[in-house]
Amino acid sequence: MSKEYQDNSPAAKSQMAANVIKALTAMGIKNQEIVTKIITEGPGYFRPPVDTGRLRSSMTYQVDEQNEVVIVGSNVEYAPYVHEGTSRMTGRPFLKDSLENYRDDYNEIATKILGDGFGGR
Repeated sequence: MSKEYQDNSPAAKSQMAANVIKALTAMGIKNQEIVTKIITEGPGYFRPPVDTGRLRSSMTYQVDEQNEVVIVGSNVEYAPYVHEGTSRMTGRPFLKDSLENYRDDYNEIATKILGDGFGGR
């Protein structure tokens, strides 16, 4: 009795690569929502840094497909000073808070999306 085996690894690798990009994009979108919420409402221990709304509306993300990472941030020149603080102002770490306090949200997104297309779920 002869058995034949089919190598599905190229298709599986391709599916996983597509899922990684899809997951990173979904996490970028989720982070943008969370950061906007934190900047608007504050996490409770600091006054939200909203004056004109420029910082809040500047939050964005970019998926780096080659390195398989998502980059989040703002191009507003004063964003680092709001986030880290200055000698006259306590920092309001909206990016750090969005990553640390919502880790379960990101894990849920990754778990759901990374398994797409592999069946057995």
